[in-house]
Amino acid sequence: MDQTGPKTRIFVCLPLDRVADELEKFIEPLRSFRDYRWVAKAQFHITLKFIGDAAAEHITRLDSNLSRVGGTRPFTFSLSSVGFFPNAERARTIWLGIGDDSGRLGKLAASVDRAAAAAGFETERRAFHPHVTLARARGERPTPPELLASLEKAPSLTETRDCFVLMKSVLTPAGAVYSPLARYLL
Repeated sequence: MDQTGPKTRIFVCLPLDRVADELEKFIEPLRSFRDYRWVAKAQFHITLKFIGDAAAEHITRLDSNLSRVGGTRPFTFSLSSVGFFPNAERARTIWLGIGDDSGRLGKLAASVDRAAAAAGFETERRAFHPHVTLARARGERPTPPELLASLEKAPSLTETRDCFVLMKSVLTPAGAVYSPLARYLL
C-alpha cells in the first residue's frame, strides 16, 4: 500500500479489562522470572488484526469500515490453557489460549480483516489463532522447569465483550504503550 505522511502503528483488538485483575494476580508471582518481559495489566488483549504503520487517510477509511462491522451482539469466550510460541522447551512467547465454542470470535476477526482489506490493507494470510500474550522472552534459552510448573496453574476465566477497539501502539524503550483510537459496539 502506498502511504505518504506520518504513520501511526495500529491494530484491532478485544481489550480484556473484565478479567485483567485475575490475569494480573496469576502472573504477578511469575514476574520473578526476569528472562521474560511480562505484559502489563492494562495491555491484556486479543488481537483481531495487526495492521502496523498506517497513514491518517487509511486509518480514517478503516475507522469508517470498522463502524459497519457491528450489528452482532455481545458474546462470551473462555481463557484457559497456556501455550507457547514456538514450543514449551524454548518459549519465546507465553500465551493463554481462547475457547470460542460459538465461533463468534473467529467470525468477528474475519469481518475485521475484510473491513481492513476494503480500506487497502493486506488480507491476513495466517489462520486466526486467538490468544492473550502473557510474556515474551528476552533472549534465546530453555524455558525454566519451575516456570513451566507455575504456568500449569493458569486460571480458567470467561469474558463477555460488547465492543472491539482500534488501538494505537507507540513503541518505547520500556515496551509498547497502547491507547484506543475508536470503540465499536457489537
